[in-house]
Amino acid sequence: NMILSGLQAAFLLFHNAVAEGVPTRGRSEAAAFGETQRLVRWHWQWIILNEYLPQIIPADVLRDVMATGPRFFNPEQAAIPVEFQTAAYRFGHSQVRPSYRANLAGDNGEPFFALVFDGEQLGQPDPDTLQGGLRAPRRFIGWQTFFDFGDGEVKPNKRIDTKMSTPLFQLPMFSIPTTRGEELGPTSLASRNLLRHITWEIPSGQAIARAIGVDPLSTGDLSDLSNLGADLDTSTPLFFYLLREAEVMADGLHLGPIGGRMVAEVFLGILDADPTSYRNVADNWRPTLAQRNGATGDDFTMVDLLTIAGVDPTSRGQ
Repeated sequence: NMILSGLQAAFLLFHNAVAEGVPTRGRSEAAAFGETQRLVRWHWQWIILNEYLPQIIPADVLRDVMATGPRFFNPEQAAIPVEFQTAAYRFGHSQVRPSYRANLAGDNGEPFFALVFDGEQLGQPDPDTLQGGLRAPRRFIGWQTFFDFGDGEVKPNKRIDTKMSTPLFQLPMFSIPTTRGEELGPTSLASRNLLRHITWEIPSGQAIARAIGVDPLSTGDLSDLSNLGADLDTSTPLFFYLLREAEVMADGLHLGPIGGRMVAEVFLGILDADPTSYRNVADNWRPTLAQRNGATGDDFTMVDLLTIAGVDPTSRGQ
């Protein structure tokens, strides 16, 4: 989609901008490239640990994992846990809105509002959707909708809860991967997530709560599942359970204690298993690239990265 494509382009531009600022005198091309890689990776790691994770994980959980490392995830296995990829890190599916303001002035000087999906517009060269892979003057992202540039234009995500936007219940065919001879399967993203709980034999939310020593949600918290049978209110698919946990325990503003720990332990575990990460090479390191205000240090954020990349929309009125 346009948002992910634009973000990928911004990362490439950020890399190139950093490369232009790396001194080359007395360095081989390989050494200069290596220094560019280090700066890009370390600043991105800083953003993940200091801006992103604090927004989605309970503060006490993140402090514990940052200080003592993972208690349950073993990064030496060099694999992303199935509980993470099929449930915990799919929490963002509940935050997707049906449509977004892609930019402020791309549609003949007016904001371009685009649906996430619309099957009836497939095949059009410039649809009113966020479909990627199509070039048109209005199909770019104005990042102040998604990040706070201080101009009052940023818009919040939906909260983390058990409600999903209508377009996600009817995914377009091109977005569903299949192999030759395989049936298409459900077009509902929620159904596909819940089916993985069964086909991948994922533990229930209650089972994981007991395993890590956290009080599970009560049957009252899951009372809407009781009339569906299969004891879903006492053995709840992990994907649904973690969304409801966030809804009940954090009002949807961030993950709950189980979901938060699962996400934090995987991120920190993988980062600390990387011998080249800044936490391993120089734990007291602080960002060295300039922020929007010209300063350097702890406050480096995604807005600063986008500014260095040259896609700061506030400077172009977009």
